[in-house]
Amino acid sequence: MQEPDVVVLCGSGVLRSLDVTAALLEAHPHARLVVTGGRGHSTPALLAAVRRRTSADVPDDDGRSESSVLAALLVAHHGVDPDRITLEEASTHCGENASLTAPLLPDGRVVVVQDPTMQRRTHESFVHALAGRDVSLASHAPFVPDVRPDGGYDDAGHRAWDLDRLVDLVRGEVRRLRDDARGYGPRGAGFIGHVDLPPAVESASAVLAEAFPGTSRA
Repeated sequence: MQEPDVVVLCGSGVLRSLDVTAALLEAHPHARLVVTGGRGHSTPALLAAVRRRTSADVPDDDGRSESSVLAALLVAHHGVDPDRITLEEASTHCGENASLTAPLLPDGRVVVVQDPTMQRRTHESFVHALAGRDVSLASHAPFVPDVRPDGGYDDAGHRAWDLDRLVDLVRGEVRRLRDDARGYGPRGAGFIGHVDLPPAVESASAVLAEAFPGTSRA
């Protein structure tokens, strides 16, 4: 990987992203870090993950943004210099992660780290938000999920999502990538450009919809 000017860490409940981000910052000591994320659907999952992984006495909801929680963990547990960190604390979803972070980014090379279930939509959102800018954008998924009967696991063997949450996220991504009134594309919210979804993805999503009719984000 070429030396990035900025690493962007998006708020989520996947703490493996912290390890990957810290490794990127160690490997590229001149890169700055922007942590983006206010409060959204992943906030309860993030706080629960912090309690599980760190045994910290984290309140159910103390009003903090996802970005402030993640930045504090990077400083406390990974030794990241707080002077390298800029926070974006107003966004509530991936589209706003991109649109509100874009003004904070200089031209140059940017690497985006995100929950792998939301990586494609996040990447498309940053491509759209940075259109016309002299920015080289790369996405860096922290791991490829290992899907098991009880959920999705990261590459360190930790369960990142129970099965219902994983299906909820995946089906929600398919819905948001569609270019229709409910999606993120030009015919919908306008956070991304048009994306062609492969027929196999649509078929798989239909199978999941039948097997898990109660998922909420789809």
